[in-house]
Amino acid sequence: MASVIFFQSLNLWLHLISLALWIGGISFFLFVFAPGVHSLPAGPAIRALDKGRRSLQTLSWIAINLILITGVFNLVARGVATGFQFGPGYYPILAIKLFLFLAMVFHHCLQAFKYAPHLAALTSQTALDIQSWPEPLLSHWTKWFTLLKINAALGPIVLFLGLALARS
Repeated sequence: MASVIFFQSLNLWLHLISLALWIGGISFFLFVFAPGVHSLPAGPAIRALDKGRRSLQTLSWIAINLILITGVFNLVARGVATGFQFGPGYYPILAIKLFLFLAMVFHHCLQAFKYAPHLAALTSQTALDIQSWPEPLLSHWTKWFTLLKINAALGPIVLFLGLALARS
């Protein structure tokens, strides 16, 4: 019995750490990395921003997969422990949380599969000594950052909904 409780606690911590890595990575990118890159000349800034995007994307996919796996396990473990008799309001909160989480994953998919290939291609075509950002590249980055800002807003909401689930 003690090993089951330990495994459930470990799984919950892994779930929370994964969420913190994803939201923290997004926040770091928005509030620290991107402004720092903005102070560089255009050529090196374009390369640095693309390299940072690739690192954030890798971290995000790892975190998303861990969140999904540990979240399913947490739901099943709690359901088994309570005979799937959850408190009032549990299912609506769960539905909203899952919807917002899936919206975040959808936004991330757009970033990774729609905009990232264009960003990578345009970055590789850009000369290192360029003096200003080319318009097509700037346009794709603007869309990519818009999705990142939406996820930065949704992440804490999903976190608070998870806390609400734990209390219901």
